[in-house]
Amino acid sequence: MWTKDCRMWNAALAVLILLTSIYLGGCQSDKLPKASLTSSGTIKSAQPDIVSEEDDNSIPKTQDTQEAPKTESRPEPIAEPVPNQKVEAKPVIPLPEKSPLDTPIHPFYSLDGTPPSAPGLAMRKREFAAEPEKIAYLTFDDGPYPETTPHLLEILREEGVKATFFVLGRQAERYPELLKDEYVQGHGIGNHSYSHDYSSVYHSPETFLAEIKQAEEVIFKVIGIRPRMVRAPGGTQGHFNVNYYNTLDAEDYLVYDWNVSSGDAAAPLVLTEQLVKNIEAQVPGKTRVIILMHDSKSKTTTIEALPLIVHFLKEQGYSFGKITPKVAPILFPGGFNS
Repeated sequence: MWTKDCRMWNAALAVLILLTSIYLGGCQSDKLPKASLTSSGTIKSAQPDIVSEEDDNSIPKTQDTQEAPKTESRPEPIAEPVPNQKVEAKPVIPLPEKSPLDTPIHPFYSLDGTPPSAPGLAMRKREFAAEPEKIAYLTFDDGPYPETTPHLLEILREEGVKATFFVLGRQAERYPELLKDEYVQGHGIGNHSYSHDYSSVYHSPETFLAEIKQAEEVIFKVIGIRPRMVRAPGGTQGHFNVNYYNTLDAEDYLVYDWNVSSGDAAAPLVLTEQLVKNIEAQVPGKTRVIILMHDSKSKTTTIEALPLIVHFLKEQGYSFGKITPKVAPILFPGGFNS
């Protein structure tokens, strides 16, 4: 009896376990991916859709989406280092010693390059180019100005002669195209300080040099050159002493005064005829002349006098040149006082 009851309980327990397994298997099958039958008769498991949480705009992958083949990322090419270019250094020229206090004043350069001499003066020997028997250097200070510079350039072009423009830095800043025109047409460009303000320019040799450097930077930005030729505002007479010359010569500048003046700065407006007479009176007896004129908006009679002055000089047998560092300066004697 007991044996028969045990068998019945075991059978009931087995049925119960079987029913439980079937129930649990059916619940789990809802969570598994459903299989599909392909056209070839194979069973293909479906993959659940995966969406990145980091990019809401990304396209979710489906069972028909194939990933693009991965390619190896190539590192960006590294530029070869540029070797340091050797900049040809300018030869270092030793500065001369100051002359003894008993040195006589000799206020001009010799054409062989021998510099002036004076007590305490320290100026280097130069090399100057040979010149024609009679040479005239036309120079114009204070420009450029739109009222005068284009007219002067046109006359010089028509006459076929070159001149030198000693420009102010402030004017070159205002009218860079006019400075370019002067340079492109082959004329010489010199430095006439930045401001032409005597209280600043002649405060000391150092302030004079600072004005020259300031104007030089303006000129360099416009036409790409750094002129070595300097003309002191108003000339060196009464403004310079040996310290000014020493300061400028140490920086390799050459200073140019003049030995003939048109006189166009004697008044706001000087008659054309008077300007020509001033030239005619000063030129005779000189084989090389540096002629002072002005390029400023009030000097309209200078424009009128220029062709007449050029014709006179041609009649006297002069050639025309532009000033470069190879041209020996003409200097006033009063600038060599200690």
